[in-house]
Order: sequence, then structure tokens, then C-alpha cells
Amino acid sequence: MKEILEAILEQIAEADITPIRNFLFENPCEPLVATGSGGAEAAADLLALLYGARGGVGTAVSPMTLNSFSDSALSTSKILLISKGGHNKDIIFATRRGLKANPEKTAGIFLYEGERNEARKILLKAKSKNSFCIPLTQSTDGFVAIGTTFAYFALFARIFQPKVNVLKYKNIPRNPYTICLNDGTPLKIEDLKKVNSYLILHGSWGRPVADSLEGKLVESSLATASVFDFRNYCHGRFIFTSNHLEDSAIVMLISPREKKIAQNIRKFLPKTAKLILIETEHDSPEASLDQLIRSTVFFEDICKENGVNHKSPANPGKIDKRRPMSIPFTEELKKYGPLTL
Repeated sequence: MKEILEAILEQIAEADITPIRNFLFENPCEPLVATGSGGAEAAADLLALLYGARGGVGTAVSPMTLNSFSDSALSTSKILLISKGGHNKDIIFATRRGLKANPEKTAGIFLYEGERNEARKILLKAKSKNSFCIPLTQSTDGFVAIGTTFAYFALFARIFQPKVNVLKYKNIPRNPYTICLNDGTPLKIEDLKKVNSYLILHGSWGRPVADSLEGKLVESSLATASVFDFRNYCHGRFIFTSNHLEDSAIVMLISPREKKIAQNIRKFLPKTAKLILIETEHDSPEASLDQLIRSTVFFEDICKENGVNHKSPANPGKIDKRRPMSIPFTEELKKYGPLTL
């Protein structure tokens, strides 16, 4: 992980982010609709979060959900497509949908500019000025996207926090996370081998990190995972923990904003509840990057402990990995169109 992280951060630190920043910061009163699938979904969520933190209205949706938006809604918004390679069916569809509804304000951010990047070619053919590419020449992803997510989180930190030095994150934190029982008893990574379900709690900067960690845990087949904000966990979700103290654990993504509510939640949890505490000292966009790195260290450690290869996870059901990605869906979307009343 360290070598991947170093290579990515060095490239992102040198990237020209001015064109992307100009697109995002121009007319901040316009809503932003960010879309990405798979590993890019968390990046879209981060971008929407940061756009909102800067005073705008941002939302993150999947390419399929994007089709539910009316032409009139999309015509008054910025549409930002996030995809590493721009060649999956989802992002190609979203590109065409965005250009049809709002050609002037549809943009794409890619990490690959080769011949297979169909979305980028569609944007260029439409003479769009908003096809942004920051080629990563020293990083590859396995089945579970890790490098791509690092790249987008570092990129958006630079855009929305201009003085941040992303290169300082090349060094993995000495104590990236804490595992313990709720009474403070320290646990080791091997004590989580029986955990089948993770409940991931977040507040502010941790929201896109929670999305990313959920995807990693499920796509690697380590465990089921659910994402809630700290307050929504208090609206009934705690009963799952009460019934599954042996085979579940709670991940708390804590920034300075969530310290108090995390402490208060721990006051009602049983002493034997298993906790993974992932904390950042920052209250700024880099907090998301910091927590992403820390949560990825946890993910890789738990993979190692369970003998899971996240680059090529086991597939005992023999599902052809090519088939899910190639499931046709555009004809149905075209047939029914946006949701309208």
C-alpha cells in the first residue's frame, strides 16, 4: 500500500488542477450533480460534500439514478462524471445523458486518457471544454479499488484546501486505528475474525470514507457492512449491535466534530461491543483523505488476517466477473425516461 500511496500522491501533487477548480468554483450557486460507479462512487460523494461545504448544493448519485433527474433539473446544474478509465457502460451512458441535457455544464474527471476511454472521446467529439484528465502512470487497481480512491481524495483535497500538502500523507500513520471493547480493553486484529457484520458510523468528513470502506468490505467478501451517521444509528440501528455482540463490530469515523457524540453513544453500548476507532485531528477537506488512508490500513490488515486477497477475491459461486458489468440497462432507461409526475 505504501508504494502505491507514494506514487499516487507524487503525481497528484504535481497535477494542474486549475481547470477543474475553475469549473467547480464558477457560478457556485448552481447545483452540482456528481456521478460515479464502483470505486468512483465514494469520490463523487466526497465531491458533493466539499461543494456543499463551500456554500453550494451538491449531490452524488449513481449513473442509473442520474437518469431519474429531469432534463430541466440537469439543465440548471453542473454535471460532473468521475471515472478512472471512462470505459464502463454506466459512465458512458451518464456522459451521453449529461451532454443531451446540458452540454455546456457537463464535465468529466478521468485518470486515464488512452484509447479505451470512451466517455472522454464522447466529450471531445462534442467539443466539450470540460474533459479533464490527470493520467496516473504509476498505479493499478485490483478488483477492489484502492489506488483510484486515494487519487481522487487527494485531488479534491488540493482543489478545496489549496494550502494542503498531500505529500505528507506518504507516510502511513504509526497508529492508524484503535481496536478495543467498549470498556477500553485493547483488542488485536485477530480478535475480529468472527466478525460478519460491520456498522460504519460517520459524521461530517467521514461520510465518503464510510462509503468507501463499505464497498471494500463487501467487494472483498470479508463481511456485510452498513453505513449510518452517528445520529441515525441512535434511531433503532443499535438493536442489531445488541443482538450481535459476538459477530459484529462498530467502526467509528471520528473528526473533532464527532468526538462528543461518539463518546455519548459509547455510554449506552454494552461493555463487550467491539469498536474500531478511526480518528483524525483535522476539520478540513484533508480529514477525508486522512481517514481514507487509516481505514484502508485497517481493511488491508483485516484482509491479511483472514487470508483474503482483495486484488482477486475468492469467487466460489463461479460468477463470471465480466457478466455483471455487461448487463444491459440503457434501453430500459431510454424507454421509461426520467421520473415524472
